[in-house]
Amino acid sequence: MLTTRTPEQKKSSRAQALYQVLATMANLGRGPHSIQALTRHTGLARPAVRHELEGMVEAGLCTVSTAMPGHYELTMRVVGTKSTWLLHALPTVEAYTHDQLRDLHQATGQVVLLHSHTLLPPVRICVDHYHGDRGDFMEQLAAHPTADARLRQAPLGADAPGLVIKAHLDPSTPQHTSLQRIRTAGYAITKAALPGWSLLSVPVHASPASLGLWELTGIGVAGAVSLAVPTPDLDPNLIPWLNQLERAALELAPPEGGCHPSFMHRVA
Repeated sequence: MLTTRTPEQKKSSRAQALYQVLATMANLGRGPHSIQALTRHTGLARPAVRHELEGMVEAGLCTVSTAMPGHYELTMRVVGTKSTWLLHALPTVEAYTHDQLRDLHQATGQVVLLHSHTLLPPVRICVDHYHGDRGDFMEQLAAHPTADARLRQAPLGADAPGLVIKAHLDPSTPQHTSLQRIRTAGYAITKAALPGWSLLSVPVHASPASLGLWELTGIGVAGAVSLAVPTPDLDPNLIPWLNQLERAALELAPPEGGCHPSFMHRVA
């Protein structure tokens, strides 16, 4: 007997497929990778893999190899164009995300970064950003080309956005003291990959169902929103910038299903 999937089930299936393709490519390395290899590693049907790859190409997350037709390689950039295809990244966030990043930039005057994560392997990925008129940031990126890759993708424990995601992944799991402090405070601060710059990050929360991953439990964080700031400017502006970040995080993905940010009392 034929059954009709509900919209929720379709969203869950799509989110899982995209997550599997993205996580597999991140795990295998930059590439290029054939559709056949990605089909084998993900266990997905070939048309499903092709569909997700086409969306990732449109979003600027990967590209078709010019040297090896039919192969794809990761090309995620910190300066991207679209992020709406990353359904696992922040699926509760729609096309207006970039406008909210712009608003946060206007409120703080700083570069804004939006991060997602994969768990296989455990990395954080920059899926969108807004730098506005911060030409100094772009100049620094041009002067330090290796920093672009590290800003784009890094292990969860490498910097503030990854640490704040890692600290909020599963509240039932015992954590290192440093992660416990981050979870209690609701934010993290580390040096950025760019010399003289720092990252200030807060978690973006969402229930597992809102991520489209209906059968998963215990994941109450969808990603992180961060400010990249010149290090000397951080201390004197920490409180107002933190307040703006926390408000933006709540607007990006309002808490559902009991996944309440630890900083909510400060912005209520």
